[in-house]
Amino acid sequence: MRRSHLGALKPCRDSSAQTGVTIMSTSQTLPLPQAAACAGARVERESAGGGASGCEPRPVTRGESPSRDQSTAHIDWFACTFLPGSAGLAIVESVFLLPRSDWEERPSGWQGYDHRIDLGGFGLLGHGGEHQRGTVHLELNAHGCARIEDWNAVRVWCEAYGVRITRVDLAHDDFTGQTVSIAKARAWFDEGQFNTGGRTPYARLVDDLGSDKGKTLYVGQRQNGKLCRVYEKGKQLGDPQSPWCRVEVEFRGKSRIIPHDVLLRASDYLAGAYPCLAYLSQRQDKVRTLTKAAEISYTRMVECLRSQYGPALNVMLGVEGGDPFAVLEQAMRPGTPKRLEHLPLGALKGSQDNVR
Repeated sequence: MRRSHLGALKPCRDSSAQTGVTIMSTSQTLPLPQAAACAGARVERESAGGGASGCEPRPVTRGESPSRDQSTAHIDWFACTFLPGSAGLAIVESVFLLPRSDWEERPSGWQGYDHRIDLGGFGLLGHGGEHQRGTVHLELNAHGCARIEDWNAVRVWCEAYGVRITRVDLAHDDFTGQTVSIAKARAWFDEGQFNTGGRTPYARLVDDLGSDKGKTLYVGQRQNGKLCRVYEKGKQLGDPQSPWCRVEVEFRGKSRIIPHDVLLRASDYLAGAYPCLAYLSQRQDKVRTLTKAAEISYTRMVECLRSQYGPALNVMLGVEGGDPFAVLEQAMRPGTPKRLEHLPLGALKGSQDNVR
């Protein structure tokens, strides 16, 4: 075993980190058949406003690792650039099931676009601008991605519109912490299992220093196009005893093309990202992931309510002669706490047994 590079890591609070393995290289000399495919890739990229200079490489599948279960991974972030065509912005509503009534125009621009739209808390959309060539940029966060039931429909749309995927995050959740943990990820790094050819990737650990807020290990650099995060998801959601750990790989489309195929084969691309992830095969269930997040968030909310306002509610109950409805009528106000805003009500209902 070679000397660990993590031993010298210092705990830090900054959460902006990075990696570096490409899905495809732009420095390759392509043989004739690939050059023909490359020309098609260039046309697609230009049609999406990418402004490609020179020949773009074709998408390659080298480095994938076929998983035994295509539910190993889920898509946790999706970003793309495209020409909306005659349908205009309505295409976003129809493809991603984001009701336009929930959209909110923001006063400032975004990502070089003149206009920014908040998609009801599920993502952002940028449009307009002299230098954007009529393109639109869309980013869906984890909540937005969780709403999508048919990624094949999204893939078909991507191919039909020549959409350029600019970012996709693939995640695997281990609710028991037996397959994935910070300790195991550090061991993987020490054993060289994050190496994919070339130099050892940069890594750093963000330590919670025993506060049980959750640690995060970063491997790689974002500007190089691939960044791995291993973090204690349950603790970050507020449960200090939770073993839930997540490994997440962020791919970016700088100097490379992220193939549309990743939307259907997320498990293969995650398993092929690093040698240490090749055997992740535990079945993932998106509903279970949301339910677990809801359980932790709801329990944490009730604990905070009891700690901060429990005595006050107790006094109010006495004043109102033991009538809880009179207390609620005075204490309640419209709205939903931010941590619960996009979680399904059905999942929250199953969480109440944990706080009684």
